[in-house]
Amino acid sequence: MLIISNPDAQIMAAEAGELDIVSDIARPSDIDRLSANKNLQMSLARGMHAFFLLLNNRAAPWDDKDVRRAAAMAIDRGSIVRMIFSGYCEPINSWLPPVSPWALANSTEDIYNPAAAKELLKKKGYSWDLAGMLVAPDGKRLPTMKLLTPLARVAPTTAELAELIADSLKAVGFPAEVDPIDFSTMIARLDRKDYSLAVLAWSMGRNPDSLYSFYHSDMDVEGGYNMTGIRDARLDKALAELRYAPDRAAAERASDEAQRLLLELMPSVPIYSRISVAAISGKWKNIFTTDKMTADNMWTLLTAEPKDGKMRPLTMLLPEEPRNLNPFTASSAYSWQVLGMIYESMLSTDPYTLENMPGLAASWDIRTAGEGKSRHTELIFRIRRGLRWNDGSPLTARDIKASIDFIHKNKIPRFFDSVKNIRSVETPDDYTLRVVMDGVSYWYLDNVAGIPVIPQKVVANIKDWQSWDPLSTKNAGGPRGLVGSGPFMLKSYKPGEYVMMKRNPHYRLLGGGAR
Repeated sequence: MLIISNPDAQIMAAEAGELDIVSDIARPSDIDRLSANKNLQMSLARGMHAFFLLLNNRAAPWDDKDVRRAAAMAIDRGSIVRMIFSGYCEPINSWLPPVSPWALANSTEDIYNPAAAKELLKKKGYSWDLAGMLVAPDGKRLPTMKLLTPLARVAPTTAELAELIADSLKAVGFPAEVDPIDFSTMIARLDRKDYSLAVLAWSMGRNPDSLYSFYHSDMDVEGGYNMTGIRDARLDKALAELRYAPDRAAAERASDEAQRLLLELMPSVPIYSRISVAAISGKWKNIFTTDKMTADNMWTLLTAEPKDGKMRPLTMLLPEEPRNLNPFTASSAYSWQVLGMIYESMLSTDPYTLENMPGLAASWDIRTAGEGKSRHTELIFRIRRGLRWNDGSPLTARDIKASIDFIHKNKIPRFFDSVKNIRSVETPDDYTLRVVMDGVSYWYLDNVAGIPVIPQKVVANIKDWQSWDPLSTKNAGGPRGLVGSGPFMLKSYKPGEYVMMKRNPHYRLLGGGAR
């Protein structure tokens, strides 16, 4: 995985044959340029990507929902995405991408109306100074609002978008000013709510209960996904009903209500959803794609072979340093681009249907037990036999229990939302895991079964999960090494140059012996 942060250098490396896979190509000029290269194959898919303007709901002026709505009406999404993306994305006004079957029907509604935005601000007691900047109801001019964005050399399209968004906000009087910073630093500031404005993209999950993670007040903690700091009792109620919906019909009702409230409260501003585009070298065969998945996926890494039959390394782009490879604290997509090859969970996703398919678990059952207020969900997982970690040691249900228990005990923010409702975890034998939940929820299966599994012998020796550096020779916070069950294992990491992964000889789909 070659670390190339400069987008122009990325394209040149692909053209020169130094990169076999380039993912997430955003600039239309780059898409057109690579499409014209006879040595490259292009793949496109309408995915679950969504890009937002984040507003710090804890701080003025964004602690007022009407001011947030005025900001949303000030942004000309349609013009911005046409100018930058030339049709490779669509403007949105929804907290779920339009491709999602759960998105509201008005997910692409255009609410751009700067005149109405100014009128709303006027009703709230705002005025404008001679420079056209907003003066708060207390008579004080609004201070400069820094709009955090990744560095232009790392994410030029995002940086350009931020400039256009800032211009839209300034047009109605918000003194927005773009502040490009290192991405990891930016995430840390968002975690602490140390910001006014920021732009950030998410790859959303299949299910709408992700809205709970992003907007429920319980997730408004440092390191939690509620980076806007929104706290609203009605929204919390709808999101809780969504999270704990007993069936599909109840989930649909709660999802619709939560999205309507988000439209009213406007804790963040949806901007666009982008079509995924990837380029693959024509020197490779057995490339895997679907209408929902571009070629830069794990299945391609498992099946691709050189057309000339001469085995060699496959090189793919890593557009930023992974830096943090602690699976409990890593939050950036770049870190998980590496960690996602090393760790697995109990269930996987069918690339054609996006439905659940077996992972570490060969099969599972969902049961509802108890009566009245005692009704609860029980999950029974039957773990594959013969599984092994990448160091050759056996993987059993007791490892999975240890991972769940560790996250639950330490309330690890990145995963705690998935385990906080667990009442107990039992392992009747090495190949059976029984998870008893509090209450009933349609989503419990996906929540619990999606946790990355780490060996019991590793978690038992982690002294401090927050400071643990698996690559440290000093064993800072815990044991050294990334022991997982996924298809690849870390061979070496040279900052600024590459991450080298090698085949896990014990992987279940590569002759590892599991059944």
